[in-house]
Amino acid sequence: MTIDRILEAIAIDLKPFAFCEIRGASTTLALPEQTQAILHYVTGGSGEIVVGRHPRQNISRGTIILLPAFQHHSLISATETSNPLPQCRPIDAALKYLQAGEGQQTLGAVCGLVDVSYRGISGILNLIQEPLIEQLEPGDRIRNAMDELVLELANPTVGTRALARSLLEQCIIMLLRRHYRKGYKSVNWLRGAEDPQMWESLQLILDRPKASHTVESLSDKAGMSRASFAKRFKKIYGTGPIELLRSIRLQRAAELLSVSDFPIKTIATKVGYQSRSYFTRAFEAEFGKTPDKYRKSLPGYSNKH
Repeated sequence: MTIDRILEAIAIDLKPFAFCEIRGASTTLALPEQTQAILHYVTGGSGEIVVGRHPRQNISRGTIILLPAFQHHSLISATETSNPLPQCRPIDAALKYLQAGEGQQTLGAVCGLVDVSYRGISGILNLIQEPLIEQLEPGDRIRNAMDELVLELANPTVGTRALARSLLEQCIIMLLRRHYRKGYKSVNWLRGAEDPQMWESLQLILDRPKASHTVESLSDKAGMSRASFAKRFKKIYGTGPIELLRSIRLQRAAELLSVSDFPIKTIATKVGYQSRSYFTRAFEAEFGKTPDKYRKSLPGYSNKH
């Protein structure tokens, strides 16, 4: 397996985009965690982004941000923009408009959920270990493609959805490739493609998270000793195989809590937990709240119940 073959096999699912406009100096737009990765592209103005416990980072026109799933974050406006912000119109009424604050000082960004799948396995971007944030200079190929994407969103017509998906795919592939070449640890999981034994183990975990995987079973599949397998897996992916398996199970549980009305015990079983109480403890340790409280905190929950 090579990096080229992985990038050739990934598929991008274009989710509804939102245009965020933040007015007034130091105005904050707090954005909830999502069950999928989220992309921000700053179209005008300047400010900061705060992601979880990570240090604040400055952002301005041309900044692209790719966040893993389940990351609380905020956009904060700072200075007045001299560049006109796009007036984005909906694609099939799917483009949302989010505004915070008042005044002339404005930070604008196009934001959207991004689901990247590999051979039918979704949630690949959830393997990103930390936010990808990069300031794109004028003339940068990724910036050019993002500007074209914003133009399409602002002026939808025949073929806009197909073209937007193609442009987004270009941006994601170029961004992943760039960070891979620079050796950023956030995309260490791509390096597993250079190690067939480790890549097969990752695929087993992603494709069958409900299965009763153990370090022993995974190391046997890889034809390695338990100790050697665990050491190499952690070196490549930045975490142990069972820790990664637990994280993926709980992320999928959070997604099921968001999109279904399944009872919590059913969801626990679906992601590989036989004990509801053990599942609840693991979920609370991962997300800071029990599955029931997590579901009730989701936007729109009160309207459905």
